[in-house]
Amino acid sequence: MNQNLNPTGTILVPKAEVKINVFPVTLYRTFSLGGRFAQVSVMVNPGSVSASAKEVPPVIPLPVTSLNANGFSDGFVSFKLGLAGAPALDVFSYLKKPMEFSLFGEVRYWYSGTYDATKALNLGTNRPTYQIGLPMAIPLNHDSKKATWLEISPALMMFGDNNDPARGTFADKIEQAPIFSLENHLSHNFNPKFWAFANLLYRVGGKTTTDGKEDDNQQNMLGGGAGVGYQFLPFLGAYADYGSIFAGGPNNAESNMFRLAVNFTYVNTKKIKAKAQ
Repeated sequence: MNQNLNPTGTILVPKAEVKINVFPVTLYRTFSLGGRFAQVSVMVNPGSVSASAKEVPPVIPLPVTSLNANGFSDGFVSFKLGLAGAPALDVFSYLKKPMEFSLFGEVRYWYSGTYDATKALNLGTNRPTYQIGLPMAIPLNHDSKKATWLEISPALMMFGDNNDPARGTFADKIEQAPIFSLENHLSHNFNPKFWAFANLLYRVGGKTTTDGKEDDNQQNMLGGGAGVGYQFLPFLGAYADYGSIFAGGPNNAESNMFRLAVNFTYVNTKKIKAKAQ
């Protein structure tokens, strides 16, 4: 990612140029809870960041300079539960299930990544973040082999305080207002293995306050992108996409991102078949 936001994408730094390479690794475990789909997930996010900026507190407080950091960006622990149209099904039953609307509730706790208050640039944020969301999936046709889906995920992020700001801010505490986001994905399967998708994200809020004084970094931006995916094997798939901010709002948020992701799925089919007999 190349942007004028911090490595987590939550704090706008209008005069900065930030280059981020991260390699998020997420483990998902799905199960049944009261007959409903349930999922827990854990993400760790190793990477590196470099930045240059003029004097732009609270994130990069020094004069024109070039900074670097390595380690871990913020990661999360989450819990997701099916609220409607999302019964707990084994993989064989799921493949036979008619396509229908589904709604989930999700809570995430974002923990801070690598942080050192003596450094001016960090991958971590030195604060907790709490996120609640209502992701949903809407089928736009009923052809399981050439399915078209619209996924919509409204979410609210609420931030704890950073009580040990980075070197050079001369501040004792940095607070941040909540961020509301509306994320959308439109996907179409051209065949059982190949699909394409388009993304759209709106985000508003997130102004920081340094020792009681509001910073001029309110977010109000719209971005999006597109990508393709391929299922190489029943248990192995991958996708790639590109995205950018094309309406940065009054504070000119900027970002462009290239992503490559690989998904590995493990299902104990022998156990499922034995249980069905």
